[in-house]
Amino acid sequence: MKKFENDCLKFLLKMVSTPSLSKQEKAVSKLVAKEMKHLGYDSVKTDKLGSVVGRIGNGKKKILYDAHIDTVGVADIKRWKTNPFKAVYKNGVVYGRGSCDDKGCVASMVYSGALIKKLGLLGNFTLYVSASAQEEVAEGYGIDYVLKNLGFRPDCVIIGEPSNLKIVRGHKGRAELKVTAVGKACHASVPEEGENAIYNAIPLVKNIDLLNKKYTRLKQSELGNPVISVTQIGAENASTNTIPDNCSFYIDRRTVEGETAKKVENEIKKICGKRAKTEYIKKFFKAWILPKNHSLLKSAVLSYKKAGLANKSWRAGSKNPEVVLWPFCTNGSFTMGEKHIPSIGFGPGEEKYAHTSNEQIRFKDILKSIKFYSAFPLTFSEKS
Repeated sequence: MKKFENDCLKFLLKMVSTPSLSKQEKAVSKLVAKEMKHLGYDSVKTDKLGSVVGRIGNGKKKILYDAHIDTVGVADIKRWKTNPFKAVYKNGVVYGRGSCDDKGCVASMVYSGALIKKLGLLGNFTLYVSASAQEEVAEGYGIDYVLKNLGFRPDCVIIGEPSNLKIVRGHKGRAELKVTAVGKACHASVPEEGENAIYNAIPLVKNIDLLNKKYTRLKQSELGNPVISVTQIGAENASTNTIPDNCSFYIDRRTVEGETAKKVENEIKKICGKRAKTEYIKKFFKAWILPKNHSLLKSAVLSYKKAGLANKSWRAGSKNPEVVLWPFCTNGSFTMGEKHIPSIGFGPGEEKYAHTSNEQIRFKDILKSIKFYSAFPLTFSEKS
């Protein structure tokens, strides 16, 4: 097993050292496809978006694993202690952009397929391992294309995202909107002749922030309260000495189950009024929750036990693995939220390191995840 573990580490280091911003995944796609073929996958295909899908087995139950190969960028490289695009392995930890979100999960899932073959854990199932593209810019787009190419509806999906080895049965949805306040342009030396759109936007931004207090007074769902934030603001202007006639800001709105795109849009329009334009700049991503008694969740818990993770990963005194909800959004908003395919989340890595400077992941957690992912297909196919 030592060679197996070393090969997995080398694969992860290669992926992290290969930049793969959204829509620029071609190089890492080739790496993943090559590794799957080397590990003996029964078939390996790459679609036009750059998503790679490897198949293990040919049984009745269709299981899809999905982890994404694209990453966010780097805002300020000076905040990094290492080169974000040159993986570093030190004291059992891999550092670099995408190590935690989400190439650690990709490595775990890819190598679980190899372990299934190595240990003879095949059964009446077909496992598809998807290393999908463009998740960071549009959750669901890459995986939607993967599913269309597969041409069938999987019996279940496991979303590989950092969960700190906890089983996840749902998460919040997401809405991204743009609000543009208007004004009247004029020379900055005579501001009274114009109307500053930035000044018009400021009270709107403050009112958006006040919505968070309103949300705390709502009846709390299992997913908690909705959350709203203004994440960017700016004006398009002819020069720095011109009063701007426009000011746009971007809103990230985290939704809970039952909320609709129309509800969120109307909420923003009510605050901003007729002097501002409100529009969706991305698709509305639905929140979702898998019922606590669902058979998929029971199979996941049993797989966790079979993988031998209990003594090392459970809470002290607990008889079951931790089952939690994610506060962020993943491809699960498409598979479960939109398509209603039973889905759970599970992966190595701590969420707090995703999208941050000095992103990192413990390699031992990747090895633990491989055990879970390799135990699940046979367990699920026998139990369901």
